[in-house]
Amino acid sequence: MITFIVTKDDVTKTIQFSNEGTLLDLKKEIINQYDLKCKYIDIISTNDRPIRSMGKFNFDIGVQPRTLDNYKFDRYNLDDKKISITYEIKDDYKPFIKKPSGQTGVKSKYVPVSGQRMNPIEEQSYFDIGSETDFPSL
Repeated sequence: MITFIVTKDDVTKTIQFSNEGTLLDLKKEIINQYDLKCKYIDIISTNDRPIRSMGKFNFDIGVQPRTLDNYKFDRYNLDDKKISITYEIKDDYKPFIKKPSGQTGVKSKYVPVSGQRMNPIEEQSYFDIGSETDFPSL
C-alpha cells in the first residue's frame, strides 16, 4: 500500500492506494475528499528527496508531469512508502482519458498528401475500338 499524506491550507488527509491505482485516480480521490468544484488538479510532491529506482518512473519533488497520469503506481518504486503531497487547482486543463481498447471514437484521421486518393479525371477516348486504322487486324 502506498500512503499519500495530502496537506492543503492546514487540512491534512491520508489517502491509501494499491499499485493498481494511477495518478489520475489519486487526483479524482483528492477532488472528492476535499469537495473541490474543479475537474482537474496538479499534484505537487513535498517530499524531502525524490524517489528513484532503476527501470521505474521517478517521483520527483515538485509538480508531477501530467503525461504520467494514466500509468499505474506499479511503474514507480512506491511500495510501502509515505509520500507527502499538496495540490493546485487547474480550471483551464482538460485531462486526456485513455479509451479502452476496441472502442473507436475517431471519425477521421490524418492521411498525408502522398497517400490521399485523387479523384480520377475522366479522359476522352480518341480512339475508335471498331476502326481498322486505329486497331488493324493481325
